Parts: sequence; C-alpha cells; structure tokens
Amino acid sequence: MKKTIHIMLISLSIIALSISFVNAQDTYRIGAAFALSGSIAVYGEGFKKAVDLAVEEINAAGGIKGKKIEIVYEDNKSTPKDCVTAVRKLITVDKVPVIFGPAASSNFMAAAPVAQESKVVMISAEGAAPALTQAGEYIFRVFPSDVLQGKGVSDLCISLGYKEVPVMYVNNDWGLGLKNVLVENFKKAGGKITDEIPYDEKKTDYRTELIRATKGNPKAVVNLTYLNEGAVMFKQSYEMGIKTQWIAGSAAKGPKLIELAGKAVEGIIGTYPVVSQETKEYKAFKAAWKKKYGEDKIPIFGEYNYDMVYITAKAIEKGGYTSDGIRKSLFEVAKGYRGVTGDKTFDQDRGVGAEYGVWTIKDGQIVDYKK
Repeated sequence: MKKTIHIMLISLSIIALSISFVNAQDTYRIGAAFALSGSIAVYGEGFKKAVDLAVEEINAAGGIKGKKIEIVYEDNKSTPKDCVTAVRKLITVDKVPVIFGPAASSNFMAAAPVAQESKVVMISAEGAAPALTQAGEYIFRVFPSDVLQGKGVSDLCISLGYKEVPVMYVNNDWGLGLKNVLVENFKKAGGKITDEIPYDEKKTDYRTELIRATKGNPKAVVNLTYLNEGAVMFKQSYEMGIKTQWIAGSAAKGPKLIELAGKAVEGIIGTYPVVSQETKEYKAFKAAWKKKYGEDKIPIFGEYNYDMVYITAKAIEKGGYTSDGIRKSLFEVAKGYRGVTGDKTFDQDRGVGAEYGVWTIKDGQIVDYKK
C-alpha cells in the first residue's frame, strides 16, 4: 500500500513539473522590480497598473507569436539594497532575460550593474539621472535624461523673470544630478543660485530646510522633489505662511500630490516632458485606462511604463526571447515608433529625447501653465 502511494506521489510530481514546464514554455516572462511597499510605493502602484493594462491588451490580441506575456513582480521595498536583491532574484531564480527596473535613479543605478554583469536587459521608464545608462550596453531607458529637464527648469525660471533663486533637492543621484544640470544652465543664462539645500527622503519635518531656503524672502524657490516629500514640505510651507513661487520638476507632477497636500500646492509651477494628449495613441490609451480602472486620472509616469511594455514585446517578437536578442532588436523596433509618449527612438546612449512643457496646479487640477 505504502509503495503504491509512493509511486502515485512520484507520478503526481512528474505531472506537476510537466505542467509547470509547459506553462513556462507557453509564456514569455518579464521581470519587474517595482516599489510595491516603502517610501515610493506611491509610484510603483501606478507603474504596475500601467504595465498590467499593456500586458492585458497584448495578450488579448494574441500575445507574441501566440504566446502570452507574464510579468513576474518583485517588491524592491523602495531601497537600493532591496532593489539589488529583487533584481538578483529575477535573474537567478526566475531566469528572465529582461527586467523593468526600479523607480528613483539611485535605486535603478544600484541594481543596473547587476543586470549588466549578468547580461540581462534592464529598462527604466522614469529614471532621469544622466549617468543612469552608463552601467553598460544592456541598460536602456524610455524616459528622457535630466540633461534635458535641468535646462528646462532653468529656462522656466528665466522666462518667469526669476534670476536669483535657491535650489532645494532630494539628496540622491537623481536630485543631485538634476540640480547640477540646472545650476550649470542657470548660471550660463545669467542667473544666480543663492543657496543649494539638500534634504533626505522619508522625513516628516522639513521646517529647517524651508527656513533656510526662504531666508531673505526670495520671489521663487526651486524644489526638485518627489511626491511624498513634496507634499510634506508644501503643507508645512503653507502652515508657516511662506509666500514664494514654488518651481518643481516632473517627479512632482502627479494627482497624488494634490491628494496629499490639498490647497497647499495650489499655484505650483513645474516642467515635464511634453506628452500630447491629442494623438490617437494617447486617446486610445486614456480610453483603455478608463475602461479597465474606471478613472480618468493617469498616475505619474504611467504612460512611459505602458510604452515600455509595448517596445519590449516588439523586441521579443523581433529578436527572440533572449537578452542578446532583445538588446539588439530594441534599437530597431523603437526607431520611429510612436507610442503614447511620442517618438521612442533610442539614441547612442540607449535613451530617448523629449521637449519640455510647463504645468501648474489650478483649482485643484494639474493643467498646462499659461502666462
């Protein structure tokens, strides 16, 4: 009897392994090391929704040569250390040839060398630090570099007549890189940076930094911030009665900022990569989003994550389900490809270009700024 049971268990194990093998062969697995908990989970939640929408559409249309896409999500917990752990797990355990990388340039740049060393493609849909793709030939981004955004923020300040400003910035690779490009361009344009104030993430009190930044009552203050930190600072600034024009970048341009800070963020002005909402691609994306999630508000950088899935799917279709095949075909399939966020042609540094527009918050809504 025991022998019979033992044989049955072995048989069931073989069947289970066979089913698992068949399922693995029937899908193309892509890794995603997203912040699903921790300080920047507010970004990761939106990224996941955008990726899931694109995957659902591709699979409904027949997948890639008849095989469906499956996303293997790993929570990077919003820290560089856990980002490295998540990427290593996706590479060594899940054996994926391509990974959608972490948000926040510091997190991405911590994990990028792991992917490069393993010769696994890793793509960023929001990393803007100029050095982000320098880890090597397997590292790509579908989001423009801070080299462009830094000049955009500088141009915005000059165009608004603010020729002397202090700069606050998140003290990490993204914040420092963007600040440096801004300062360089601002000085070239004849502007003067009166102070540079770094600050740490995840704090609940930024009054000391705010007092320093607004010493002398500057007409405008540049704050290169994330959503959560920005919400805390702008609320505290409002409560302290600080009167200045806040200038921000694209990382603060999200409905969540208004949800967290309310009237304290009314009138903020910032820059962002221009994404026309009048194209057929954007209109189709917005309609699909509304149908799936029942809302009109697109989370910050959601469009870029959506485009990233489609470009990756095209690269797998063209070059095959290997890291080298995907890496080589990404250039070809992205050339001239117009996604929701416009032309996604990769440059020699495996990045994309963009023009920058200006946003503001008016009556509790994010709208294009007009003088």
